[in-house]
Amino acid sequence: MQQPEQAPRVVLVCAPAGYGKTTLAASWAAASSTPVAWLSLDAGDNDPLRFLVHFIRAIQGQCAEFGKVLADMCALVPPPPIDVLMRPLINQLCALPERLCFILDDLQLVTEPAVHKAIAFLVDHQPARLQLIFASRSEPPFSLARLRGQGQIAEYRSEDLRFSLEETEAFCNDVMQLSLPHEQVSILAERTEGWIVGLQLAAVSLSHHPDKAGFVRNFAGDNRHVTDFLLDEVLQGHAADIQNFLQQTSVLERFNAALCDAVTGRDDSRALISEIERANMFIFGLDEQRIWYRYHHLFGALLQSRLRLAAPDSIRLLHRRASQWFSENGLITEAVHHALAARDHEWAADLMEKHHSELFSHGRMGSALAWSRQLPETVLAQRPLLSMVCAWGYLYRDDLAELERHLCLVDKCLAGLHDAPFGGKERAMLGQLALLRGCQSAYEGNIDEGLAHLDEAQASLAPARTLYRAAAVARGVFYFVSGRLDEAQRLLENNILVREATHNVQVPITAALALARSHLLRGRPLAAKQIYDKTIQALMVCGWQDLPACGMLHIGLGEVAYEMNELVLAEQHLARGVEMTAAGMQYANAWGRVLLAKTRKELGAAVEACDPRFEVLLLRYAGRLVVEVAPLSAVIADYWLSLGQMDAVQLWSEAARLPLEEALAPGREAEYLVLARFFILAERRNQALDLLDRLWYPALQDQRLAVMTEILVLKAICLQKDGRSDEAMTVLQEGVSLAESTHLLRVFINEGDALTGMLKKLARGADYKSYVHTLLGHMGADAAQDSTQTFERLPQLFSKKEKLVVSHIARGATNHEIAESLFISLNTLNSHVKKIYVKLGVNSRLQAAERLRQLGLSD
Repeated sequence: MQQPEQAPRVVLVCAPAGYGKTTLAASWAAASSTPVAWLSLDAGDNDPLRFLVHFIRAIQGQCAEFGKVLADMCALVPPPPIDVLMRPLINQLCALPERLCFILDDLQLVTEPAVHKAIAFLVDHQPARLQLIFASRSEPPFSLARLRGQGQIAEYRSEDLRFSLEETEAFCNDVMQLSLPHEQVSILAERTEGWIVGLQLAAVSLSHHPDKAGFVRNFAGDNRHVTDFLLDEVLQGHAADIQNFLQQTSVLERFNAALCDAVTGRDDSRALISEIERANMFIFGLDEQRIWYRYHHLFGALLQSRLRLAAPDSIRLLHRRASQWFSENGLITEAVHHALAARDHEWAADLMEKHHSELFSHGRMGSALAWSRQLPETVLAQRPLLSMVCAWGYLYRDDLAELERHLCLVDKCLAGLHDAPFGGKERAMLGQLALLRGCQSAYEGNIDEGLAHLDEAQASLAPARTLYRAAAVARGVFYFVSGRLDEAQRLLENNILVREATHNVQVPITAALALARSHLLRGRPLAAKQIYDKTIQALMVCGWQDLPACGMLHIGLGEVAYEMNELVLAEQHLARGVEMTAAGMQYANAWGRVLLAKTRKELGAAVEACDPRFEVLLLRYAGRLVVEVAPLSAVIADYWLSLGQMDAVQLWSEAARLPLEEALAPGREAEYLVLARFFILAERRNQALDLLDRLWYPALQDQRLAVMTEILVLKAICLQKDGRSDEAMTVLQEGVSLAESTHLLRVFINEGDALTGMLKKLARGADYKSYVHTLLGHMGADAAQDSTQTFERLPQLFSKKEKLVVSHIARGATNHEIAESLFISLNTLNSHVKKIYVKLGVNSRLQAAERLRQLGLSD
């Protein structure tokens, strides 16, 4: 609009009252280099000739001689019809000496068809030098289709005019000088949806309100200033029929014509919605097809307030009708919401029980828990199935007190049914109760008790049922945590298929997570990654890839990428996983958040002050055994160690109560490894070596290569610090040999300087391993600077074909040139290049060339 030669012929600014249409047009007119004629319309302009006279006089403000004859003709008795005068008007507009912009404000006030016809004629025959800007609360009285098709119209609607959060903050604090904190500004922006007058009215009230925080918290459509504005500017003048319809449908968060018919008992809702939409009465379409709508939050709140005053007894009936319609149309969340609003608790409980598998399976327990808290205890006590659905939700939230309360309700309901026949409903519920008790034992860290409950569950559940598979996966997790990886793997592999999950995706996702982490512990990160990728692909086929539980798979992928030192990829997966699991999956979310913090620290990001709520979350799990796939307690302590927070780790070790004198506690291997690292840093080397020796045999027995490698690395560092250098180098050599086949790098990199010197020394020794150079490359160290012998041994890194590729890379050849020279395909070449990058410890061609130059292998 600031570039007249590029401006469209017509500009339409169409939005409800209070969105700043006039202000926008006035601001543009003041800054425009193009002459502007302005006509603010009112009800009097429904007289066609009066409209025409006002139109001409507005132009005369810029061009004094314009249309004098036409204005005189309007005063004739009898006056000519307006359509006779429009063609001469167009001719005179064509003769304007320069470009002119004409603004017609408040177009919605003109309702006379003859005036509408005249405006449409003006648009259809618009001269090239005339730009038309219309500001209106309702749709204009002429078709926009042709103008849109020709690209000759620019449209600005409420979504374009509403204030963003940044603009809201600037208005409140810079213009109105309210000094509101960001959180309160965000609440105002959300409540007003950027509605400018709503913000201004709120600011007026806030300017003299003693409790700003309380005002913002309670600000709604029944605020006196908002009410006065909406009543005067929006509702006044509309028929009682329209106002009744608005009030009755205000109980709906979203609506369509069929739903409105069901709620109001009428059959013309489609026509009324269209009329309301044309009038721009704070109604927003929610889809391109204009099927679903909603009211502006403040407008809806006002309508509800008026409904409570006018017909309070009708509100429950309206909600009950809405609940019935939503239920019949398969929209269960809305159905339950309205049932509770109608205080029809029995109907709400019926809906929740009938659709319990859908609510549980998709990992969306938040709604079910919020609903259950609104149900009287007497209703829950009669419904064991509903109580168990809620118990699952509290399990995921790690709210053991609420979990126990709901399980006690189920116990009372099922008392006396323990001899129920196998295959019946009562026996299946007993099986599910036992499964829940097993999961409760997992969160309490009781392995033996949990396995006993799972025995009971599987004895009561039919093998073909989803809950039986859930019990099998839970057993697999218990075995996994206990170090019985072979037994765990068999159970998990039998229950990993997503297509067999029906609605309960938690079962295969948990199986995939445990199976992948089993591979990771055994030093097979690529196999772990493959499991995660295949599971995500299978979920995508079913359309379940965005469910909260799927976030665990992304956290798992992030862990794999981290261990392989692919930190950017790790951060991407972890950030996504943390975002997805934030909806009620507290344990997995905490695991992801700690891994993300570790990754960002390694990427060089400054360690930010922790969110106090996150600190509380860490303290909740630090030192606590939870029978889960991820060893969260160990991950937390390891993170604190990386930050040098020895005091926090000391407190963690006291809280963990890891037995050292007698047999090591099952399921706590990861915590013992962190404790050994803590002993080394605390100069308690004898304790560290003893603990590492005791951890070695169980890891060796199950061939957990990743654990074995970490034990050897820590033992080598400890021996070196103890002055036993030869033993340290022997142990480190063994660790490097194990690591060569695993691609696991962080176990070395995380030790930093404590290991770098030893690896450089190893690179100079007679038993030189080519993988040492890969490790040093990833650690940013250069063993070649220490000895020219490394130059001679470096070719041991590469195969015969890779040596040829390296020589071409060193000369700066492109991939196409190398492929042609060696008579191989680009795919084969890319495979060689990737392997060379890994062996050099680099990530790009530029880094590879530089590394080769440093090693004296470039021309």
